[in-house]
Amino acid sequence: MILTLLILSTAGYAADRDEVTGATGVTLYEISERVTFDQAEGVIHRNATAPLQGFAALGTPLCPAELLISVPRIVSCTVIAAGTDSVSTVSGRGPVSGTFDVVINAPGNSSVHVPDLPVISGTFSGAVDLSLAVLHHIPLGSIAGTFTITQTADPATGLMAALPQPVVLPFKGTFRMPFRLGAHGRFERSERNQGAFYLADDFRTLVPVGAFERSTGFPDVRLEVRFGN
Repeated sequence: MILTLLILSTAGYAADRDEVTGATGVTLYEISERVTFDQAEGVIHRNATAPLQGFAALGTPLCPAELLISVPRIVSCTVIAAGTDSVSTVSGRGPVSGTFDVVINAPGNSSVHVPDLPVISGTFSGAVDLSLAVLHHIPLGSIAGTFTITQTADPATGLMAALPQPVVLPFKGTFRMPFRLGAHGRFERSERNQGAFYLADDFRTLVPVGAFERSTGFPDVRLEVRFGN
C-alpha cells in the first residue's frame, strides 16, 4: 500500500518525460564532472567522477511494469547514478564503475520536486572506449558492461530490501559529447548558453542539444543505453 501511494505521487509528471528516454529507452546525462590526471607506468590517465541523471521508459529493465504496479500515466522512471572511470590518454580506453538508483518522488515533496526516493538500487561496471574523442577529436564514445540490481522496494511496505539473487543486465551504450561548430566548420567545445549539437552515428548528422539536455546552461554529455549482449 505504501509503495502504491509513492508511485501515485509521481504520476502527475512522469508522463511528460517519455521524449527524453530516447530511441534506446534509457538515456542518462552527465550533469557535472570532476577530472584529475595521474601517471602510471609512463601512461597518463584521465580520472573522472560524475553524477548522472536521466530516464528509463516503462517496460525497460530499469523501469519494470511489475514494480510500478498499474498507473496508466507513468511512462518513464527517473534514474540517478554516480560513476568513475580511468581512461588512458594513449588508447582512450579504461574501466568504469559506479552505483545507480531508480527514484520516485518521496511523500511530502511538491509535484515539481526532483525524484529522490529509491525503488531500485544497484551497481554497474564495464569498460569505456573514448578513443574517437581522445585520439581523433570526434565527439563520440562507447561503453559496455553490466548493471546489477541488488535491491528493490518491497511492494508490501515500500522499504528497500536486498534481492536473494542479484539481477545482472548486460548493456552497451553510446556517449555523445556536445560541441559547437566554429567559423571554419570545425568541432569546438561548447560554452554555457551557446547553441550546441550532438553527432549522430553516421558522423555527419547534427542533432541539436535540447533545452532539457543542459545543466545550469551547460550542454550535457548524453549516454544512450541499450540492454542485451
